[in-house]
Amino acid sequence: MAPTGKDFTSIIRPARPDDCGEIARMIKDLAEHQGSGAGSSETVTAEALREDAFRDDPYFRALVAEVPGTADGSGGEAQMIGYAMYYFCYSPFVRRAVYLQSFYVKPPYRGRGIGSSLMKEVAKIGVENSCNKMKWTCQGWDDVAIKFYKKCGGKDITEGLNCHLFNMDREELIEFAKS
Repeated sequence: MAPTGKDFTSIIRPARPDDCGEIARMIKDLAEHQGSGAGSSETVTAEALREDAFRDDPYFRALVAEVPGTADGSGGEAQMIGYAMYYFCYSPFVRRAVYLQSFYVKPPYRGRGIGSSLMKEVAKIGVENSCNKMKWTCQGWDDVAIKFYKKCGGKDITEGLNCHLFNMDREELIEFAKS
């Protein structure tokens, strides 16, 4: 059961290898919420996350949010309730940037400042690493997320950007690389 109100203790910390199982479960919950356009959740495994995040040159980094195991905060094992996955990227126009790739807070814990805390920690990491921009995307139909991101100070640049976002899945990538 989630604590009621905003008066409870939560912490944001860097993810550890043993967090990957719960992060994988939350990614699957997010994919279910976003529908088929989010990608295949079959490829999301704790092993894959560990391999990609905890290597010498990680593909991504992650933060997790957790609360004490009991609703009154009196003790027990901590419960993971959210995560933020991010990586550093580069643009010749702005130089260093941090990209918030995936972000999720379990529904019973939303509206309690945890999402804002996760985003602020990613922003702080960006500032500490001399980033000039933080970027992310969200589903166009997700009005709740859009409102949240605007409340955090995010600017929806798609309205005036006049560009398209492209990608290639692995099969297309292999074919293109061979051609």
